Amino acid sequence: MSSVLQHKSPQRSWLGLRLRLNEKPVQEEDWVVCQHPECPDRRQASKVCHHPDCLDLNNKSPLHLCESCDSRCHLEDTENMHFDRHPRFDLQPQGSILARNVSTRSCPPRTSPPPDLEEEDEGANDRGERKAGGLKLVKKKPRRRHTDDPSKECFSLKFDLNVDIDTEIVPAVKKKTLREVLGPVFERKGIELSRVDLFLDQSNTPLSLNFEAYRFGGHYLKVKARPGDELKVEQGVKDLRSLSLPNMKPSLGEQSLSWFLQGQARRRKNMTEFLGDASIPSPDSLTALSGSLPSVGAGPDSWKNRAASRFSVFFSSNAGAGAFGKEVDRMEQLQNKLQSYTLFGLPKVPPQLSFHHDSWEEEEDETSFTLEDSWTQLLDNHETLTRRQFHQQEAIWELLHTEATYIKKLRVITDLFLCGLLNLQESGLLIEVEPARLFSNIQDIVRLHTALWNQVMLPALEIARQARTLLNPTDLHHGFRTIGSRFKPYIRYCMEEEASMEYMRSLLRDNELFRIYVTWAETHKQCNRLKLADMLAKPHQRLTKYPLLLKAVLKKTDDSSSRDAVSGMVACVEGFINSVDSQMRQREEQQKLAAISGRIDSYEAVEGSNEELEKILREFNHFDLMAPMRGTSPEETRQLHLEGALRMKEGKDSRMEVYCFLFTDLLLITKPVKRLEKVKVIRQPLLIHNVVCKELKDPGSFVLIYLNEFKSAVAAYTFQANSATQGRSWVDTICNVQNQLQKMRTEEVLRQQVTLQRRLCGEEEEEENKKETEEEGEIEGHESFTAGCPEKQSSPKRRKTHQHKKLTIAQLYRIRTTLVLNSTLTASEV
Repeated sequence: MSSVLQHKSPQRSWLGLRLRLNEKPVQEEDWVVCQHPECPDRRQASKVCHHPDCLDLNNKSPLHLCESCDSRCHLEDTENMHFDRHPRFDLQPQGSILARNVSTRSCPPRTSPPPDLEEEDEGANDRGERKAGGLKLVKKKPRRRHTDDPSKECFSLKFDLNVDIDTEIVPAVKKKTLREVLGPVFERKGIELSRVDLFLDQSNTPLSLNFEAYRFGGHYLKVKARPGDELKVEQGVKDLRSLSLPNMKPSLGEQSLSWFLQGQARRRKNMTEFLGDASIPSPDSLTALSGSLPSVGAGPDSWKNRAASRFSVFFSSNAGAGAFGKEVDRMEQLQNKLQSYTLFGLPKVPPQLSFHHDSWEEEEDETSFTLEDSWTQLLDNHETLTRRQFHQQEAIWELLHTEATYIKKLRVITDLFLCGLLNLQESGLLIEVEPARLFSNIQDIVRLHTALWNQVMLPALEIARQARTLLNPTDLHHGFRTIGSRFKPYIRYCMEEEASMEYMRSLLRDNELFRIYVTWAETHKQCNRLKLADMLAKPHQRLTKYPLLLKAVLKKTDDSSSRDAVSGMVACVEGFINSVDSQMRQREEQQKLAAISGRIDSYEAVEGSNEELEKILREFNHFDLMAPMRGTSPEETRQLHLEGALRMKEGKDSRMEVYCFLFTDLLLITKPVKRLEKVKVIRQPLLIHNVVCKELKDPGSFVLIYLNEFKSAVAAYTFQANSATQGRSWVDTICNVQNQLQKMRTEEVLRQQVTLQRRLCGEEEEEENKKETEEEGEIEGHESFTAGCPEKQSSPKRRKTHQHKKLTIAQLYRIRTTLVLNSTLTASEV
């Protein structure tokens, strides 16, 4: 070595920089000396051995050896006893130990340039360029650095077996042996530790399971089956996989359960992305892995090493172990239950649950839903049929075949999804899920379709089977003519379908156990790759498909009586569907109306001049928007037709910004409440049939004149819209709403009159029957006269009653015509 300048270390600045001199950096770090008793020079140790024989040489502590002693003691000679299974590791430099146990801020400034600092003047220094007569400070850009190497906190476990097993990332926990750390991992994979050997990196020497796991951080261990145990290890892994759930998430089978639960853990900083090393496991995964490992107590040692080992904090923390452990226990319990259902089938529905009905739990004859491959198998000579007969039979067969398939899909919902959920709740799992809210009255839908099949469709099919004749559409007439009473459960199901779907989506989003259960059920072979949402939408889809199927039959039917029967079925089905749609629209309108009613903050149409008057008015200053409309059918719902902001002028000088709501029977003038999404009613509600609407000359302006019962004007309001188009829209909409309301009231008058007339006719018939009974009692002695006399006496009266009915209906039509004419005249005047 050339001459070295004898001087102290240069002064370190607060930036941790040093003078760039040409001499070599001064060695400031202490190193570990060789601990072999026979080492003459006490050189620097470079290896460490953990074999018991070497431990005896250093008072039961790991033996640090220099290169000379290591080569002398661990000769590659089979006769040397020290060579037998002596795993040695490279001794970490002392500076690395300091970095692992002291934080960055407490470390002394570096004596050599760190690798992650960029030197702006690096090129000049490399060329040896210096200014004469002085020293040049090198300007560097500091970066935030982490003194810990996260890869040293865990090691990779690779499996060199005859079965495919993914690489496992295992934490290198301090004060834990390999047996303690790897025990849970191997147990989850079905591998016995006694049948495999561990090898460090490329070494061919098996490791002892009593070694401390922390020493293997940053390395990878290879797992190989011991000679003679290859088949047993392979069979153990396959047996465990065969018992796992079918098509579940990989985390529940081959991978660690903790990886599957990493979404449950609290999110932390993405250290992998921050450090730029894709091979380092993320903190979330390491946190989840700690659930499967023995916990490390938070003693004094762990407190001292908290700054040094950032990742090890995740393993030593027991803060959320309670809740996390309970969740894992519930998940394991659910997995075991689903596994038993897969192996032994679903049990019966628990009888103590009120949601259960015995009628749909009982096993039914599956053969009744088994059909031939084609309708042609029902006939002997189907080649003789005409083209239209062929297509007619195809249409009828499609109706029957799709009905049987639909019933089977419904029973999948009840027997698989619903029954499985009820049994899990019987075991204390998923008790937070409400079956009635999720599945509505699906069991009633199954029951009605089973009855329709057994009472209508199956008999029609049996007739064709036994007689070897064509399928007759008239045999289905009775079932579809009574669809209004048969399909009543569809009303409730369709009304609750949207809410059930939203409830299901919320459970799938927020409930991990429910998501696992649904995933298991959806992978069942009976689901045929359909999702639960698809299954729950089947009833609504099937109901709307009936008219299409029946119209296809009607289109290919030539016989007049059969056409009349099928036409009646189509009319009944469409009428029922229209009634369901009408009720759903009414419910939607009710919900919208309730939302608008909730926006009305107060009713301030009338103000009192003093406190006494205010108290009296307080009882009457309210408005119920949900009240039924006057003069219309109770089934009609008030609807919102138009809303928007307008400028209102009342009188000569009063102007204000208002917000108006136009409903079916009234107009509300309101004013928005500041800082709230609500309004207050500032004028009396204007009944729409008492309003006269006229468009003014100014673009976008119109006037509303409010009339009382005497057709006298009691108020006038001038409105100005933002544009001429918007003003015209208000005028046209008000006129249309007035006509619609008049039509609704006319229909209600006719309905009430018809109801009244039917009631009167019924009373007259009862009186006639009473008189006939009395007359029959008077002439009871004359048998022959009694047999004919009542007919002669009652016949004229009955003819008179029928004539009275005809005259009454004619009068009703004249009344209806008069009312319609009056409404037309009223509309024209407006």
